Parts: sequence; C-alpha cells; structure tokens
Amino acid sequence: MQYLSTRDANLRKSASEAIVMGLARDGGLYTPVSFPRLPDGAVGELAALPYEKRAAKIMKLFLDEFSEEELLGFTEKAYASPAKFDDAAVAPVVTLGENTHMLELWHGPTCAFKDMALQMLPYLL
Repeated sequence: MQYLSTRDANLRKSASEAIVMGLARDGGLYTPVSFPRLPDGAVGELAALPYEKRAAKIMKLFLDEFSEEELLGFTEKAYASPAKFDDAAVAPVVTLGENTHMLELWHGPTCAFKDMALQMLPYLL
C-alpha cells in the first residue's frame, strides 16, 4: 500500500518508509492512497476478537509489508500486557445510556489516547 503526503499527492512512500519518516518532507501527513474495504460480515468477526488480534487484522490491511503473524506479535507486546493497559479490553466501549456509548482511550501507561499509537510504534520501527 502506498501513502501520500497531504500537501503533495505526488510524494508517495511505502508504509515502512512513511512510518520511519513520520512527517513528509513537505510537512504534510502521510495518508493511504486508498482505504481498504472490509468484506461482508467482517465487522462482526472482528468485534468478537480480543483487541490485539483485532488490531493486527486491521493493521494488516494498511501495512502490507508486514505479515499478519509479525503484526500479531507486535500487538500482543504492545497491548496484551496488564502492565501496560489496566483494562483487558484495552479500549473498552462503555454504555452511558440506551443509545449512548463511549470509547475509552485512556487505559494505557500515561492515561492518554496517544498510548494507543505509541505503544505500537517501536515495534513497527
């Protein structure tokens, strides 16, 4: 999968190149050239998986240079440790009311949403 800069669509990189570079040389962010579509029934199947397995399957759609086995190993190290995330669900969805739900992204080591990406990044590098 190719990634392009938000400031110059002609500036394209592979996933691994974009990860290592961080920002594009023009100051733009790298975004996928296209977004993969999930097959029918995939959302239900993914929802039934533990977070680290779900994350590996979704990341594989965007990071084709890595095998699903590699990604699963990375996600298990990044998310499956009780020492890193204080909730087994990692990012639990909490019901606040009949039709109101909230995704909690603060269960990581610094209690901030950035933990979701920053626990994974060293393994991808």
